[in-house]
Amino acid sequence: MFIKNTISRRAFLGGAAKVGAAVASTSILTACDNDDSTDISGVKIAMLADVHFHDVFGNYDFSEYNSEVTIRSLQDSCESTRMFNENYFAFIQALQEIGEQGIKYICLLGDFSDEGQLDTLKGFQRVVEPFIESYGFEFFLTNGNHDPNKPFGSDQSKNFLNTNGASISVTSDASNDFSADDVVVDQHISQGMWSAGYEEMFDLLGNYGFQNKSSYVYYETPWGSDDFADRGLMMTSEDGSASFWCPDSSYLAEPVEGLWIVAVDMNIHLPNQDGSSWSHASVGWEEGKQYKPQLMTWLESVTQRAQQMGKTLIVFSHYPATEYLNSSANDFYYVFNDGSYNNTRVPSTDTASQVANTGVKLHFAGHIHVNDTSSYQNDNATLINVQAPSLAAYTPSYKVITCHSPSLFEIETQTLQDVADFDSLFPYYISEQQHRESVGADIQWADMLDATNYRDLMYRHLNVLMNMRLKSDWGADILALFDAQTPLYWLMMLSCFEGELDNQQMLALIAEMNADASNNDIISLFTNWDLETQALAALEQVESHNRTFVTDRAQMLEVGFDELCLTTLYLRNGDELALQDLNYQQLVPIRIAIEMFKNNDADGDLENINWDTDYVGQDPASGGEVTLEQLDLALLKTRFAALARIYHQLGKAKPADHFYVDLASGDIEDLAGNKQF
Repeated sequence: MFIKNTISRRAFLGGAAKVGAAVASTSILTACDNDDSTDISGVKIAMLADVHFHDVFGNYDFSEYNSEVTIRSLQDSCESTRMFNENYFAFIQALQEIGEQGIKYICLLGDFSDEGQLDTLKGFQRVVEPFIESYGFEFFLTNGNHDPNKPFGSDQSKNFLNTNGASISVTSDASNDFSADDVVVDQHISQGMWSAGYEEMFDLLGNYGFQNKSSYVYYETPWGSDDFADRGLMMTSEDGSASFWCPDSSYLAEPVEGLWIVAVDMNIHLPNQDGSSWSHASVGWEEGKQYKPQLMTWLESVTQRAQQMGKTLIVFSHYPATEYLNSSANDFYYVFNDGSYNNTRVPSTDTASQVANTGVKLHFAGHIHVNDTSSYQNDNATLINVQAPSLAAYTPSYKVITCHSPSLFEIETQTLQDVADFDSLFPYYISEQQHRESVGADIQWADMLDATNYRDLMYRHLNVLMNMRLKSDWGADILALFDAQTPLYWLMMLSCFEGELDNQQMLALIAEMNADASNNDIISLFTNWDLETQALAALEQVESHNRTFVTDRAQMLEVGFDELCLTTLYLRNGDELALQDLNYQQLVPIRIAIEMFKNNDADGDLENINWDTDYVGQDPASGGEVTLEQLDLALLKTRFAALARIYHQLGKAKPADHFYVDLASGDIEDLAGNKQF
């Protein structure tokens, strides 16, 4: 065994948390704030990101096809970065937990709905209103790229399951050109599928922060009014030929004396030449600094006034304001070619600097479906960005902020595990499975129906998503190693092999390097190529490395490249939360292999990335374009080096579970103890 069970992990973390709490309590005593500030110490705010609420008991005029539920297929969910149905129950569970903790204020960080459909928003209202009555909740929403989908509304089409497991295309577009197949057998027209624009969203959800209320102590927008007609700006088409008015939902609300909650709408919708359609790149602040300078100026005013008046400031938007992959965006892009996490979606240093210069010191965001904390500092300011995970993906969690003073906050991540009714829709998926089997359609998600709780379901979802969708975008070399499940032992041998191996040699090795192959089996291949000496030397390096880490050949053969890929994606999504789910019999060998992969970095500096030497094609985007014919050892070593840099940065990551943020010093203090692993 790799880890002796002399102390339980829970006990270890509990002890670490107590030590951290004791240290943090000192920080509370020494923190210094405006003497005129209103004391709101102890006030808690819940941050929920990317709920992606879909009403599984909605209308959509769908009763003729299924009078019980209005649900998407599990096939659709497994081809998406989020689940479409079960998050309905997860949202309810989260609200129940939040209410039981006595938390009154809830911020939804955008993408609170599926696609902003009218019936979806009505269902959202139906679900939250009883909680408002029971617990006195105050909701504060900002919109994301899914709500509204377009500034003035748009048609939407989604597939719902009928009673026999086939899918029905439900659309608001009566002119939609539909063609049935064995899986999607019919089309249904419903105006409930129309995706609301800003005005419709304000009308339906205005009480959730979008508009002023008599109960607020104070309220303002960047536009001097909360009237819809006043809240917006002229947006210019990309070619500069025309400009059209576009709404903006940003606001500041003071629900209780001393607490300023600021929602920033960094959605950038650009019109075409006649304003008939709008594009949306979904990159938030990266475009917002250019297209919405009014918001940057407004934020500067807000932060200055908050400081002068002693207000506690909570700022959130849908989009991250700093990088969120521990400086590993390019390497993730190079290895996994995932457009959702590529380097074009990560805010640049210039963007982070401009946000920091507004005076915003702490910012909460969603959009990326990852759990992360990052910090940016320039000569004038420090900006801390906290990424809240999605309730509809792995790891399904929300953040709870406890305000200790205007500059000191405790942030705790609460993960949903036991969700009531999380499996109540499984019988419908069994019908879907039976229908797909009857028509010969592919099924790769059957194991998801064995999930024991909601967290387990999301864990399984990421695995299935990787196999059904994500890996199809990978470079051919990464995919070949993944499908072959090449053991770490052999990958370590390749990483330290001195010499060149061409395409044919690499393909031959991948075919033979499995968990059952003996050293002699592999050495015989090298002997045929007159490379026996180098191969034996590489194996000796591997064995020496294993002895250093008190492991052996058998243990390193048990973990394959496929498990390395999946583990890396779990850590990307969950950060330290993933440590609660990962198998240490896999994680420890991966860390041992990564230590050897570090030697493949071109300049030996894991902090430095040089596109010319670290990426084939001198661009991380080239990683997904690699063909099998390009595979040679030199290429593979660039992949190993990128993985080493990813894990190096993960090891340096800021606390993302339970921690203190001291805005006076810019310090982030860990309370969970997970980082000690």
